[in-house]
Amino acid sequence: MILLTHYNANFIGFNGPVQLNKVILTAFPFNIYIGDLGVGLFLLISGASMYHVYVNKQLNLVSFAKKRLFHILPMFYISYVLAFFYNFWMNKGFSHEGVSLKWGISTIFGFDSLMQTSGFPSFMLVGEWFLGLIMIVYLLFPLIKIFFEKQMLLTLCIAIFLFVIIQSIQDVNNHYWLLIQYTVGLIPVFIFGMALQKYVKACANLLSVCLSIMILAVTSLVKFEFIAPKIMMAIVSIAVFIILLNVSKYFEQKLIKRVVTWLVKYSYPIFLIHHFLINKLVLHFDLLTIGRLDSYILFAFCLCLIFPISVLIYHLEKAIVNVR
Repeated sequence: MILLTHYNANFIGFNGPVQLNKVILTAFPFNIYIGDLGVGLFLLISGASMYHVYVNKQLNLVSFAKKRLFHILPMFYISYVLAFFYNFWMNKGFSHEGVSLKWGISTIFGFDSLMQTSGFPSFMLVGEWFLGLIMIVYLLFPLIKIFFEKQMLLTLCIAIFLFVIIQSIQDVNNHYWLLIQYTVGLIPVFIFGMALQKYVKACANLLSVCLSIMILAVTSLVKFEFIAPKIMMAIVSIAVFIILLNVSKYFEQKLIKRVVTWLVKYSYPIFLIHHFLINKLVLHFDLLTIGRLDSYILFAFCLCLIFPISVLIYHLEKAIVNVR
C-alpha cells in the first residue's frame, strides 16, 4: 500500500495535476486515502504483534528502547548516506536550500520526515513520517503495556478520547499541532491494535466479519466528510484488520508463506528507500503524456529497481552490524 501510495501520488494532485485514470489499482479504497489505510493497518498490526510477543514478559524501559532503536537506525543511516551521495553526485554538490544545519538533529534520530510532514525544515531524504511515530511508540511501549494490563478499560477510554479530540481539531497552518496529531494523536491506534490482539478470539467469527464488511460497504458508498480523515482511517483500518484476521487461515500455503517471509525480510529497506527511488525515476518521464499502460509499466520498473537495492541495503547493514 505504501508503494502504491507514493507512486500514485504523482497522479492524484500531490506532484502534478489529477489524472486518476493513470493510478495503479486505487488511490482511495473505501473512500479514504490509501496511505491512511496503510498507516492505520501498520499501527494496528504493530500494536497486535508487540502485545502478542511481550504480553507475559517484564520489560526494562532502557534495554527495550536500545534494542528497538538498534534495529531501526543503522539501516536508516545506510539508506540515508547512499541517497545523500547519489544527490551529491547528481547535483554536483550539497545544497540544503537555506535550511539551518541545526535541523540535522532530526535526521540523526530519524525524525526528519516526521518533522518535514509537520511543516518544519529538514534534510529528509529517505523513510516516511511514521518512522518517527513508530520509534516514539516503541520507546513508550513498556509504559503503555503496564497501563494497558493494569487498567485496560481506562487506558482504552483515554486513548479514544485523545484520538477523537486531537484528530477532530484541524489546523493545517499550525506546525506544532500537526506534529501532535502525527504522534500523540495516532498512538491510540497502536493501542487499539493491542486490544484487538487481546480479544482476538472475539473478533474471529462470522458476526465480526459481517459487521466489518457492512462498515466497508457503507464507507465505500458514502463520504463522511464531517468526520476527520484519521478517524475514518481508524474505523476502516479496524474493519479491514478484522476481515484479514478471519480470512488469513485460507492463505496458509507454503508458497504464499515463502513469498510473504521474503517480503517481510526486506520490507524495512523497501520502506526506507522506495519513495526516494520513485521520485527519481518519474523525473525521466512526462507524466502528462504517458498512458495508463505506460503508468503500469513504469510502476513495474520502479519495483524492479526498489527490490534489488533494498536487498543490497539489507545485506550491507547485516555485514556492518556483524563487523561491529
